[in-house]
Formats: sequence, structure tokens, C-alpha cells
Amino acid sequence: MPRFVIERNLPAGLDAGDIDDAARRAIAVNATMPGVRWLHSNLALDRSKFFCEYEAPDADSVREAARLAEIPCDTVTEVTVVAPEQYAGSRL
Repeated sequence: MPRFVIERNLPAGLDAGDIDDAARRAIAVNATMPGVRWLHSNLALDRSKFFCEYEAPDADSVREAARLAEIPCDTVTEVTVVAPEQYAGSRL
């Protein structure tokens, strides 16, 4: 399944409750969309941006899920995983 990183520019003044509400909406919407799965997110400390990783059939599915959940979806980039364990024991 393709993976995507979504950059979400957030409006100023969000609090923890706003973030919780958006996450719950995303979970509910994703449950109705075949193949769309939220893997994890990173929230900027100043709460200005979210960087979310998803599995989805395509970028349009990610955008549609965000639209239905009423959350920002500014940039969608297809990615591949690169992790330290892939290089364990290799000599550079």
C-alpha cells in the first residue's frame, strides 16, 4: 500500500481539545474510506503544523479524507520508509 506524508498548516490558537476533536473526526472518516489508514503524526511544538503519515490507495483518497474530516491538507507527498534498522550491520 502506498504511504504518504501530509503537511497540515494549522490555524493559530488551537488547544489540546481542538487537536483531539480533529483526530476523532479523522478516525471516523478514515473508517469509511477503503484503504485509508492513519499511521502516526508529529505535531510541531508551536502547534502550527501537523505532519501525518498515512497508507492509502492514492493521494486523492488522502485529500478526500481530510476534506470530509474538515482538517487541513496542504501538501501530500508519496514516500518510502527509510529506517536505521535497514542499515544495521552494513559498512559505509
